[in-house]
Amino acid sequence: MNEKNIEKRAEELGFQKMKFMKTKDLKFVPEFRKFCEQNDCGNYGKNYACPPACGTPEEMEEKVRKYENALVFQSRTPVKDIFDDEETKAIKKIHTKKTLQAVEALKKEGLQEGGTFIMCGPCNFCDICRMVEGEACVKENMRFSCLSAYCIDAMKMAEHCQMDMEWNGSVVSFFSLYLFK
Repeated sequence: MNEKNIEKRAEELGFQKMKFMKTKDLKFVPEFRKFCEQNDCGNYGKNYACPPACGTPEEMEEKVRKYENALVFQSRTPVKDIFDDEETKAIKKIHTKKTLQAVEALKKEGLQEGGTFIMCGPCNFCDICRMVEGEACVKENMRFSCLSAYCIDAMKMAEHCQMDMEWNGSVVSFFSLYLFK
């Protein structure tokens, strides 16, 4: 796998940038869990991939540290209204779908199988998480949590990867990661 060639394919795969980094360089801030607890997205306690069901901040960091490498994906998307929750949630879903598709394409070029995803929003494989009905997750091996649930400092990650994290009235930046050994 040639990392530089893969990084150069970002635009072709629908991203502003893609960069490899070591998971040891990710910064974790347990206090970020409060953003999940505020429940702005409405998934706290209602999604297996979200707190508190996904694990404590320490358990989430431990999950990441089992992997050595991360491929970081960044999208920058024009928006009509950055505070329009419906619009930004739709953009997050598009970013997530592109990440899943990109990793599948890159595996054909040598990106390692058996990794795990961290996305810009909560797991959305199901329209409504089975947790709400007290049923088992049907995608347990594929389920993903978001950066906030992991308490990853996205600003530090973006700086490390030389990515612009600017959010202004007309553009939104979202990040996702694929972790692998």
